[in-house]
Amino acid sequence: MGHGREKTSAVVILLASVAAGAAEPTWRVERPRADIVVPLKPGGAFTATNPNLTGSLTLVPGKPARLQGEIVMDLQTIDTGITLRNQHLRDKYLEVAKGAGYDKAVLSDIVLKDAGDEAFQGRTPFEGTLLLHAVKKPVQGTVDVRAEASGKRVQAEFRLVMPDFGITPPEYLGVGVGSTLLVKVQFSAVPAAK
Repeated sequence: MGHGREKTSAVVILLASVAAGAAEPTWRVERPRADIVVPLKPGGAFTATNPNLTGSLTLVPGKPARLQGEIVMDLQTIDTGITLRNQHLRDKYLEVAKGAGYDKAVLSDIVLKDAGDEAFQGRTPFEGTLLLHAVKKPVQGTVDVRAEASGKRVQAEFRLVMPDFGITPPEYLGVGVGSTLLVKVQFSAVPAAK
């Protein structure tokens, strides 16, 4: 009778070790940069930049591929190139001083529509959930994934409609900011330590 229990235990241990070895790949964000193209009315544009993105993503294989985790942008460090404009953006429009939900933008629930596993390279539509200005909304865009020595190079872009997130674009006497921004993000996805 004891011999059967030993076999069952051995099978359970073997299955557990196979499952542990088959853990889904996880990557951390390194060398990030975000460029937010802000259209001006009646014409022109400026670009706000931010190198302060963090996060880790775990691939859930299947088609479409899903990424668990999140990418976080510190909104207190967005730079428009002009000190007064930075202050107005952070204090008046993004209201970062309100704290949680306002001081960061968080992209989560990412789905790569044409990807199926970690070997994927190329361009694919993506969708995700963006938390910005204490409002969560779906966003859609495109992402390009390429292999590099340390992991993968990721370049993504999507449109962000400010009023959808409760942000009123500034305008004075017919001159102001357009309501739709183009967000471009790039980073290296480096395998996380096991």
